[in-house]
Amino acid sequence: MIPWLILTAVLSGSTCWCLGHRTARIRVIFIGATAQQDQAAIAADETARFWRLVDSLDHPDDPRSSAA
Repeated sequence: MIPWLILTAVLSGSTCWCLGHRTARIRVIFIGATAQQDQAAIAADETARFWRLVDSLDHPDDPRSSAA
């Protein structure tokens, strides 16, 4: 008798699980930026890092240079 109860419980549980997931509504909620916005932010960050690096270099022909 116990095996039949276990079998019945497993089968009814799996049937309810399948029906529940088959009828579930899937909602896609976008969080964050789009791919184009991500690429623009990455490009802006790389450009800013480049100019910070260039500004930190010593330019011998530049009168504003730190070399005296």
